[in-house]
Amino acid sequence: MNIRKDKGERGSVLVMAVVLSFAMFLLGLSYLGFANQVMMETEELLADEQENYAIYAGITMSDAYARTNNPGSNYHGGLTEFYDGVYYDSYIYFGGYEGGFYRTDANYTLVGVGYVNRHSGIKRQSEAYKSIKLETFADYLYLSDVERDTVRHVIIRFWTPDTLDGKVHSNDTLHIMGAPRFMKKVTSAASTIDPPNNNAQFDEGYKLNAGEIKFPQQADSIRYYTGYHGWGTFDPDSATEITFSGPYIYRRYCGLSIDNTMECFPPFIASAPVFAIPASGALFIEGKVFIKADRTGPDILDPSFRSIGFEGRLTVASSDTMIIVDNLIYRYARPDNSVPGTINEIRDVLGLISENFIMVGDSVDGVVYINAAMAALNGSISVQDIYNYWAENEKQSLFIYGSLAQRNRGIVHTTDFGDRGFIEKDYHYDKRLQRYPPPHFVPTGNNKSIYSERFFSKG
Repeated sequence: MNIRKDKGERGSVLVMAVVLSFAMFLLGLSYLGFANQVMMETEELLADEQENYAIYAGITMSDAYARTNNPGSNYHGGLTEFYDGVYYDSYIYFGGYEGGFYRTDANYTLVGVGYVNRHSGIKRQSEAYKSIKLETFADYLYLSDVERDTVRHVIIRFWTPDTLDGKVHSNDTLHIMGAPRFMKKVTSAASTIDPPNNNAQFDEGYKLNAGEIKFPQQADSIRYYTGYHGWGTFDPDSATEITFSGPYIYRRYCGLSIDNTMECFPPFIASAPVFAIPASGALFIEGKVFIKADRTGPDILDPSFRSIGFEGRLTVASSDTMIIVDNLIYRYARPDNSVPGTINEIRDVLGLISENFIMVGDSVDGVVYINAAMAALNGSISVQDIYNYWAENEKQSLFIYGSLAQRNRGIVHTTDFGDRGFIEKDYHYDKRLQRYPPPHFVPTGNNKSIYSERFFSKG
């Protein structure tokens, strides 16, 4: 049987086809729009992640630079391609910096910047911060492990004339005689002060049963980062002499001659090899070391030479005793050889670390000035002939502008079996050291990292 379709039915099919085609077009357009939206969202997610990785790369590069170079000034690493369309940049702001604001609780701030420019046209730029507070032995004016002399093993006390203007810590019991004054916080790992009812003045109080600060056996970081290798001697009767003048190091070697007198080669410092302060800010020397920088007069071992004082940022470490044989003064210290209070006034910082003793020489003048942060890891900070019984070699005044850390507290003056050492001791904390310690100085392990969110982001 034949079925006829009139013209109206044929028209309806055509209309339905057009409607269906339009619907399919709209569906396809909707799908393309949805796919494009998903693609753009995916692109944005990828840009965000790439930006984060680039920021982290920038902070990592800043951290690597800070660990291996002398931390004395700000640093800009420069724009570096990470991979296709992704770049990072790195900055270091010493003294602490965060988004245009300086922190007072950080030694330096690492900045990582991430840049992303994807093929889709999506762009990103942002940065993040990691501020570092690295506590070192130089955070303390006075730091000790044992409050007894290394050789005699007798207790050494704080006396009435003593005034300490920096933080004090000992892993041992603090012993008081009379009324010394402690102007900053005092901590001790012991459970008591001797005597408990003392007359000491604690301006910021004290804390007992504090955690111990460990003394390492070796200056490992200085050994690792030393800028010059192979310096020093292994003969107990010889020493490496280091004389600073400006940003330069004059090095020569000294030893006992046949007639038991000290001779140095070359005989004149001006003829000795001259070295710039290493970029790492670290110098390790084997054996004994004589060290000096007398800004005010002729050199004590070579009167023909006059130093202009130490200039720069450096930590010198020795495997044996380090002897300060003359004044050791910063080039830009004040006329009275004291140290200005801010890093803006003077950037010079010197650290001295001995894996044995640090001694003031027995041939120094009656008044001695030392500008340095010092640490005697296995011995004491003392005077060269302090145990030379029956000798008479008394000096008048010892001025230290810096810090002192010693495993065993050292004797600086004695009247037993002869008068030796310094009658007057005047120690002042260089308060710049809490934020600008000497490079790679001995850490206490009490470190703090402050992370900050992105300061800005641009899409």
